Amino acid sequence: MELTELVCEDCIVSGLKGDSKSDILREMMNTLAKTENKIDAEAALSAVMEREALGSTGVGEQVAIPHAKIADIEEVSIVIGVKRSGIEFDSADGKPVRLFFMLISPEKQMNMHLKTLAKISKLVKLTDFKERIMAENITAEQIYAILREEESRLG
Repeated sequence: MELTELVCEDCIVSGLKGDSKSDILREMMNTLAKTENKIDAEAALSAVMEREALGSTGVGEQVAIPHAKIADIEEVSIVIGVKRSGIEFDSADGKPVRLFFMLISPEKQMNMHLKTLAKISKLVKLTDFKERIMAENITAEQIYAILREEESRLG
């Protein structure tokens, strides 16, 4: 399983506009809803917010991986978002978050959900993905190409 199989260029937001955690999560969910007609954006956003209430998904090093499992979908979906100025996200290290991976998975695919979370973590920790996509005026197409390159390095 490759992350590039779970995210498309239309699910990459190279310049998130929101100024709060809830704004960013809503913006990312709306992006997903535009490409995934079968998703109930409000229900999925509510599930993400419920998960966030259990503890921040701001994993540190300017990265957050908000995620949830929901019943009414068939496939795992990922939205990638960049907020160059960063926002407060109650991260583990207290630093603002600049890179977001929103992961929505079917309730019945717990194993796939966990494998995808692990793959995202490896990508961020073991490659130059984060550093490479922080350039000003980078496009979703360029971010996708960088994702493909860096993911291939992981093997």
